[in-house]
Amino acid sequence: MNYTIKTLLLTLILSLSGVVHAQEGVSESDIFVDRESKYTKSLLRIIDDLKKTIEIRLEDIEKKHSQLVMLRPEYKNKHTIITEDIPFTIDEGYDSNLLRYISFKYESSKIKEIEIGSRKKRIHYEFAFENKTMIIDPSDILKTNVILTRFDEEKRTSLNSISLDNQIRALRLVESSLRNAFYRMDVMIVLIKERRDRENEYQIDI
Repeated sequence: MNYTIKTLLLTLILSLSGVVHAQEGVSESDIFVDRESKYTKSLLRIIDDLKKTIEIRLEDIEKKHSQLVMLRPEYKNKHTIITEDIPFTIDEGYDSNLLRYISFKYESSKIKEIEIGSRKKRIHYEFAFENKTMIIDPSDILKTNVILTRFDEEKRTSLNSISLDNQIRALRLVESSLRNAFYRMDVMIVLIKERRDRENEYQIDI
């Protein structure tokens, strides 16, 4: 009888150990996901498509950055683009300042890190601020760190630990932010060139 109980206990321990090992590397978002369902497969396809699109956007920005650096060498290692700057807006009934930006860090002309963020602060209650930041490693987009910092708390998570639906929302934000950054860099290059052309035209008008 004792032998039987010991055998059952040993079998139970081994089976539980197998479950633990099987779940290693599985994110929290996977726990309630049926990987075989058509809906889940459709979400995974969308994520894969977005990742491919983001890779194309990154290549475009690296090419545009190489042009920009020829005109503005100070942007060689880091370039920050303000995408939205609203000095006065109403947020949750309070007068607030809002700033949104995207920042690129480069290493040997390749994008090493991307930071997409928003900074929000109450005008009359400056201690009440809220900063949201996504720190992106181009080599693995799904390892993106998401940081929420408020005056009273800080929360951190990673993209691969949130639900597939929210992963799609985040990746769409990254893609649209990169597209916006590319257009702004293009406009910046045109404006710099036009200003130089006007200066040169004035110089040769003897």
